[in-house]
Amino acid sequence: MKNKERLKPKPKIKLEKGFKSFIFRTVIFVLLFMAFSYIIGTQIFNYNFIEVWKISIYTRIGYILLFSIVGFILLYRKRLTEFSRYKYRSRDALMFMTSLTCLVAFYIVELYSPTIPFNLVNLLAVHALGILIFVFLALGVYGVSFSKHFLVKFKKELFYFLIFAIITYSFMNLVWSLWPYLSLGVLEATKFMLKTIGINVATFGTDGITVNGFSVIIAEACSGIYSIFIFTALYLFIVFIDWNKLNKKKAAALFIPAILGAFAFNIIRVFTLMLVGAYISRNLALGMYHSYSGMLFFLLYFVLFWGLLYKYMKK
Repeated sequence: MKNKERLKPKPKIKLEKGFKSFIFRTVIFVLLFMAFSYIIGTQIFNYNFIEVWKISIYTRIGYILLFSIVGFILLYRKRLTEFSRYKYRSRDALMFMTSLTCLVAFYIVELYSPTIPFNLVNLLAVHALGILIFVFLALGVYGVSFSKHFLVKFKKELFYFLIFAIITYSFMNLVWSLWPYLSLGVLEATKFMLKTIGINVATFGTDGITVNGFSVIIAEACSGIYSIFIFTALYLFIVFIDWNKLNKKKAAALFIPAILGAFAFNIIRVFTLMLVGAYISRNLALGMYHSYSGMLFFLLYFVLFWGLLYKYMKK
């Protein structure tokens, strides 16, 4: 009987309703975060707004936030299944409406920024308004009650991720000098892939590529430096957090292949960007696809990598 009991397959763990609700709301939050960022981005370069009002400090935070969300879920998914399901209440809808109001107000500020006097008070007000858009968005999507419970239960872990975000943001500037070399690799690989499927490719300058009249420059945004750096930081962070659970040799052996995989996903992204711009829509390619395909491709890679290899790396 004992042997038969041992041979019985372990029952599959069912996801709790609270965890399902958390994942669903996280997906909604990420989609709205990208949509709101896109709306802001349509005017952010007009009138030199991004430089005058010092908005450039936020340009990399979106990447860090999205990768941190995925990393957090992967690390603490078992504890997240313990959450109860929180009903969506009228005050949560009010938070969301407040976020929309802040978004509209920020958009108006962008449109009329040349008429707004530049001083310390207005500078702080513009930054506060931009931050409140996403603070109220989070409260509106997740709900006030859930947010309070979440902050109390994971206050230590959130502090660790905050430190990670600050360090990651600071060190990104140090590795920025690598992007020209990465861009060259992306350019050559993209040319090769396009020619392989029979598409005529022309180049201009040292970093330009043209397909069917659609031209782009493979600059830092297409080099993959953002995503590669954040993936590396999160990889090391997860290894540090789960140091006693992981096989160190396996974690070390997979590190370089993992980074190469992230770089390969960026090449695929640029390859598809050229196809979209050349044969579907130039505006789509240079607009929303260019802005968010990098995040989506690398989020997909991050989930696939840890989903498939985390168990292998454990002792």
